Order: sequence, then C-alpha cells, then structure tokens
Amino acid sequence: MQGTTGLRTRVEPSTLAGLGIGHAATSTRLGAVVQRALHTVLGCAAALALVIALLAPTDAHAVDPSDLGVSYKTIVKGKQKPALVLQPTESIRSITIKLKGDKGETRRLKAGRVKAGSKKTLSFKQAIGKTHYQATVSVKWASGESSDFTMSFDAVRVGNLKMSIKPADVDLDERRVACRATNPIKEIELVILGKGGEVLEEVTRTFDPPSDSGEELGINWPELKEDIVQLRVKVTDVAGYYTGMRITPFSIEIPHEEVEFESGKSAVRDSESPKLEETMGHIKKALAEHGTLLTLKLFVGGYTDTVGSKSSNRELSKDRARAIARWFRKRGLKMPIYYQGFGEDVLAVPTPDDTAEVKNRRAIYVLSSHVPSGKDVPTNAWHRL
Repeated sequence: MQGTTGLRTRVEPSTLAGLGIGHAATSTRLGAVVQRALHTVLGCAAALALVIALLAPTDAHAVDPSDLGVSYKTIVKGKQKPALVLQPTESIRSITIKLKGDKGETRRLKAGRVKAGSKKTLSFKQAIGKTHYQATVSVKWASGESSDFTMSFDAVRVGNLKMSIKPADVDLDERRVACRATNPIKEIELVILGKGGEVLEEVTRTFDPPSDSGEELGINWPELKEDIVQLRVKVTDVAGYYTGMRITPFSIEIPHEEVEFESGKSAVRDSESPKLEETMGHIKKALAEHGTLLTLKLFVGGYTDTVGSKSSNRELSKDRARAIARWFRKRGLKMPIYYQGFGEDVLAVPTPDDTAEVKNRRAIYVLSSHVPSGKDVPTNAWHRL
C-alpha cells in the first residue's frame, strides 16, 4: 500500500491462470473476471442483509393509547383514591406508569398480566385539591412487543363541601353576592324570592375549568321592582356534591329621642349628647343581634317643619342629618353611614306653610342591609359620610 488515498494490488500470472485466464489474455479478460466477482459479492451481501433482517427485533407495537382502553376515575371524595382503569384490547405481560404532578409529586403504578378485555384498576394517592399529571407509560405485550408513550390528565380529590359568605360579600344595592367553597366549584346558582315565596329571579353561573378551592365566586342579578324577601345561594362542586345558604335582607328603624337644634342651626349641642348616647346603645345592640351575615349600614334622615322655604329646609335638614352622622362616627361607629335631608317633603303632622311644629322637626335612624325605601324616604339621594 502506498500513500493513504488508495490500494494497489499486484496480480501474479499464476493467480490469473487459476482463474482460467492466460497471460496473453490478461488485459482483455480481467474486466470480465472482476465483473463476475462483483456479482458474487453483491449476491452474498444481499443474503447477509436478509439474515440480519430476520434476526433483528421487529418494530415496536403501534403507539396507540386506545389499545390499553384507559379510562379515568379522577374525581373522588374523602378517603377515595383516584385511579386509571385499563381494559386492553390485547393481552399485556406487564405495564409501568410513572406519574409526575405539577407540584413535583411522583407516583409509580405497576401491574402484571392483564388479559385482553379484562379490567385492571391502578389507584394512587392524591392530596385534597386538583393536580395535573404527566404520565409515562411502558407496556410489554403478551406477544413480546413493547410500547412507550406519554399522556396527561387532571385528578381532583374533594373533602366535605363547605360554603362561606362574609358580610362584605353581600351587597343588595349593587345586586351582587359572593361566596367561597372548600372544593373546586363548577356551578353557582342564585334564586331570589319575593313576598309569598314567589320566585323573582334565577341566575346560574358555570365555571369551566372549575374554580379553585377558596376562590371568590361572585354572581349578580338584574334590577327588580319587587321587594326581595330572601336570597338562596347554592354551589355544586366537581364531584357533584352541593350545599347552600339562605340570606334574608334586614332593615330596622332604631328607636331614639329627637335631638333638638337651635333655630336655623345644625350643630349638635352638648346637652343633646345623652340622647345620641342612648341611640348608640340601641344601634350596637341591633348590630350584635343581626349584623353577622350581611353588611349593615346606618342611614340618617333629617326632616323640618314648614317654617322657611322648601329649598332652605331641605338644605338645613341635610346639614343636621350629617351632624348626627358625624357624631356617631366620632364616637367610634365604624360601619358605613349615610345621610340625607328631606326638608318639609315628609311631614309627620300635616300643617299649613310657615307653621312651627315640633313633631315635624325630626330624624330617622335606619339600620339596613340595603337602601331603605317607603313613605318616609321619597328620594334616594343618600350621601356617604
């Protein structure tokens, strides 16, 4: 051999003679000999390739999860465990499934022989809540073939369904109620009842995907002309379990002794404070008895007699209502407080114009979950303190 780019071979005459080629015919018959040799080599190579093909492993079984007949039992409650249920179309020698959850948890599921058409349940532990799993599946079929593939699914384990509503979650004026639940929720339903149990409105909100546990779930309803007697809120979790709560709107007028103001003035005199101290006691008592589920608000309305113009009386009554509201705030009343002046528009005792009547110089204190209405409240122009 010379160099590194090729191979040089010297053919002896005796070698050619052995192949049936004389010395004189060397130049003319060598090509034919080489051609026959090449045919022989190619034929041997084809035979060798066939033998190798027969000895090599066959292609893996078709990667098709449907061959396993996988179904999912992945929404469970309490101590139940989620599971993958196999019903293969072909017999299985063994199967291994490695699970990895989105929170880093891992599970390993294994099974031996599973006959075609029979069921095999592979259950696994699951914490309360929702977990997304990536699954790596390795199957050895009874035929000797094998398959490997991946799949993903969600599993949810729910506890006992509980629902909570805080006072701030209910706003009758904004026509909205919200709640929270201990399990993932797929539906919230609101039924509004009027007098005599009449259904005024039904509203349903669905969640796809389901809400997370503890997530705020709000639902609104359209404006209604009728008075609301009761709200019924119901939630249904992903496992089909449901629970509900009933909310009854609340409104009460606080008993009180009228505060006397100087003519044309709106300042609360020190001599009148004992009256408001007693009223404050009534408000706190009502809050203790009724202020647990709904956010209650205090509405202070002021009224005058017919002495003076209507516009000035309306302004004076508003200033006096605001003065009383401020008195309650300064004494530590932290709830929402609203005030409004009605002037001489609502007389407790009907009188002619320019008539001084002490019974018409009055106020109302309404503790309510919603804006009050009725004959004593002809307008809805409340100002928040």
